[in-house]
Amino acid sequence: MAYADSTLELAQNGKIEPMKVHLIPLVAGELQDLLSKRAEHSRHSLVEEHGDADMVIFLGDFGRTPELLLSHPVYRACPEKCAVYTEDDDFLPLVPGVYCSAQVGEHSRAGRVFSYSYISRDGQFSNRYVAPVEDNAAKKLLFSFQGGSTSMVRKRLFNLDFKRQDVLIENTSAYWHWDRSQPDREARQQRYAQTIATSHFVLCPRGAGCGSIRFFEVMSAGVAPVLIADDYLLPAGIDWDSFLLRIPEKDIARLPELLEPHVATSAARGRLAREAWLQHFAPENEFDEIVSACYAALHHAPPSEASFLRKQRGMIFRAAAYRNIKTQARALILKTFKLLRIKLPYQMNR
Repeated sequence: MAYADSTLELAQNGKIEPMKVHLIPLVAGELQDLLSKRAEHSRHSLVEEHGDADMVIFLGDFGRTPELLLSHPVYRACPEKCAVYTEDDDFLPLVPGVYCSAQVGEHSRAGRVFSYSYISRDGQFSNRYVAPVEDNAAKKLLFSFQGGSTSMVRKRLFNLDFKRQDVLIENTSAYWHWDRSQPDREARQQRYAQTIATSHFVLCPRGAGCGSIRFFEVMSAGVAPVLIADDYLLPAGIDWDSFLLRIPEKDIARLPELLEPHVATSAARGRLAREAWLQHFAPENEFDEIVSACYAALHHAPPSEASFLRKQRGMIFRAAAYRNIKTQARALILKTFKLLRIKLPYQMNR
């Protein structure tokens, strides 16, 4: 067993002393309230002052504004006990902790970062229609996907015509989930949940980030997920092979032939996915799981944290340069296609 996994297992199994935890939101939002409510079920406790805490967890996005974290007086005063929980699509692992869009790499191999579910899925933007599927639910679709055109793999997926009645691929970019005033919001959410319930498999391709709320929604519903995100770091401590099908991004055109042999096992995979969700991602378990992952991240394997801290500025520079190049390239491509009056080959996110 790897060092990171063994340290996390000790924490998950209650083999560490109960921790005093102080939460600090980096940006306005509901993460602090949600996580505080989860703490009511925990063996760990919240404290109001960071000086009384064994661990400080910063909450919120900082991928594009790293100074929110690095310049924070509490982080500057005691970086050795500071971790993060962030649902940011921009993966910028400046400090140890939980990144919902964590990628496999040197940080994950050292056990410095872990991925986890999105606690905001049960917040103000939750889809209350996503519920556990009945065992005898009629399955009309081999696989389905409804989502925005927020990544190249999704754009490629929308361009595929599988020529099958039992496959549903739908670009829902016109619907913005994070706006509760969206027209027909309730009807759209109901249809989304119904589509999940009637699918043998639900595709979970990467979006703007490697991770996605959809992946955990599908698990909570008891439907077999199909992960299409090559670099995504799966949450640790789960027997993913027992229920998850993982398809390389390059193979999405072969989805029917890759999934059909597993139809007979889809119901069992869905039940196991639901069991894993209940054990690791149900609201009453979330605070303990996040604290355990942050503890393991803070006590990661070599190289030392000091060596990673020396790389912070370089990480920030490369991330900003990548975003800038990507933005300029996108603008140039769109302008070129418009001038040449050529139709874009991919459906864009609106």
